[in-house]
Amino acid sequence: MSADLRTYLEQAEREGLVDRVRESLPPTESLARRLHRAGERIVVCERVRGYRTPVVGGIVGSRALLARTLGTSAGELVRTVAAALDAVRPYRTVRAAPFLAHVVKKPDLGRIIPIVRFYPEKRRRFLTGTIVVVKTGAGMNLSFHRMMLVGRNRLSVRVVPRHLHAVLAEGRGKAEVAVICGVHPAVELAAATSGPPELDELRLASALLGGKLDCVELDGFRIPAHAELVLRGRFTGALADEGPFVDLTGTYDGIRRQPVLEIDRLYHRDDWLYRTILPGGAEHRALMGIPQEPRILRIVANAVPGVVTVALTPGGCSWLHAVVSIRKRAAGDGRNAGLAALAAHPSLKRVVVVDEDVDPWSPDDVEWAVATRFQPDRDLFVITEARGSSLDPSRDPVTETTAKWILDATIPVGRPRRDFVRVLPGPV
Repeated sequence: MSADLRTYLEQAEREGLVDRVRESLPPTESLARRLHRAGERIVVCERVRGYRTPVVGGIVGSRALLARTLGTSAGELVRTVAAALDAVRPYRTVRAAPFLAHVVKKPDLGRIIPIVRFYPEKRRRFLTGTIVVVKTGAGMNLSFHRMMLVGRNRLSVRVVPRHLHAVLAEGRGKAEVAVICGVHPAVELAAATSGPPELDELRLASALLGGKLDCVELDGFRIPAHAELVLRGRFTGALADEGPFVDLTGTYDGIRRQPVLEIDRLYHRDDWLYRTILPGGAEHRALMGIPQEPRILRIVANAVPGVVTVALTPGGCSWLHAVVSIRKRAAGDGRNAGLAALAAHPSLKRVVVVDEDVDPWSPDDVEWAVATRFQPDRDLFVITEARGSSLDPSRDPVTETTAKWILDATIPVGRPRRDFVRVLPGPV
């Protein structure tokens, strides 16, 4: 399995999964619309007006593409990632890396990088395929963060209360970091995965790649050697406006005061590729939602030993709605599974629990289960005034609370199973 973006793209192109756009596009809404039209396909925009660097998007725009990357199936993807979390592997340290070929000090980021203006609101430009690398006691922590250009070499970075937030809090808003962009999808998946504080995401990426991840040391940071673009900089302790940004729901997120990152050096490969992610698009949802599923699966399994799998649904923005498949053994298993899922992923708003014969990734199958196995007066459970997701525009804007609901669409205990099973035609 190759551990670099370029070889991944070459293999995908041989399989007919890549659209190459040869017309000249500005790094504005025109390019964003082209990414949107591609849906779940990979796109390479070869000519970006004012730049020599192609723009690449959609590399993991679907569950199937992400599963293909790891040599597994869409149905087994959750368990593949969960297994890698349980058996992380060391990466190889090398002395040379292609991105060291070119270095620019105090870079004018907007002139070098085709930073895209995705939407017209306030004409803001965002880096979206960027992964921040920070040093921790356990090694390297990797996490995705969008970055809004606010000056020549200054970026306002959206930081949510997780590992980077804790590092900045400890340093009173200041921290040395590296930023990588344009890496193998397995590294992106590892960076997007919510693991325990002691997790070194590079070791998770190495496990997903079968131990074939090479890293180079740069100022004490371990960086994937085949990254296309690397930035070295520091959070200054200052804050700047960030947003509005189109998030998972496809609606505008708000404007917030966020930490300022100042870039001191920019590194890039020869003929480098710039990796971007369409905000609110299929790839954004896949990278946000799918990495959460193994954690939800593990916590639900502690409550209901018969759990089969967990799916964060695209229709629920891959963040707000989930389907949990279980092998029901006793009354109450469905409710327990739903409650455990809500606890595992506090942003969840709705959980549908189904039996193992229902495909949780098929909206038609799930709706069929609700239609044939669910009674609202018996199987609907509503939790009011719970803490919800800041991405949900229907939440209470003052208290940030929402109502959550569980639909137990499993076969009732004590009823004949044959009354609820689909009857398929037999052999001729």
